[in-house]
Amino acid sequence: MQFLEDNHYIELARQGDTKAFGSLVQKHQRLVYTLALRMLKNTEEAQEAAQDTFVKVYQSLGSFEGKSKFTTWMYRVVYNECAGRLRKTKRQLTWIEDLMEKSGEPADFLDGLEILQRDERAALVKKGIELLTPAEAVVLTLFYFEELSIKEIVSITGHTESNVKVQLFRGRKHLEENLKKLSSKELIGLL
Repeated sequence: MQFLEDNHYIELARQGDTKAFGSLVQKHQRLVYTLALRMLKNTEEAQEAAQDTFVKVYQSLGSFEGKSKFTTWMYRVVYNECAGRLRKTKRQLTWIEDLMEKSGEPADFLDGLEILQRDERAALVKKGIELLTPAEAVVLTLFYFEELSIKEIVSITGHTESNVKVQLFRGRKHLEENLKKLSSKELIGLL
């Protein structure tokens, strides 16, 4: 389904058009669920958090001023929702979820070996991300996979710009170390 710009749906939803808000939900549900799952590490909790996020977004849509992108504002809502849930249960933040999505190319363009190599790399990156601190994992995810700017990440996480940059630097370094360790373990397992 092709979606229009978020502002189109926002204006209609503000006027009471629930179908327009439903389109916003459809357009962004995967993203909201993915972030919730990365923070909560539980599919049922992530689904509940995603639902609660959209309820809060709907209730607060009138206060969205448009100073930032809608997705940045929505990321902040889901981030706060999940952080609140984690505070309530006093669990440590952890992140999961495949960070490398399967290619959108049809299978006949890829041979079996390429598919296998891509899947192995994705699994290795996922394991490497799971070993990062939660702060590093979320910042790397938002910067590289969601392609958000440093300023948008600052807006979402509430951290300072310098803190986000430090987390990106350390996260890249730690991810590289994790991937080296994991790949050498896998090679030893093959022998």
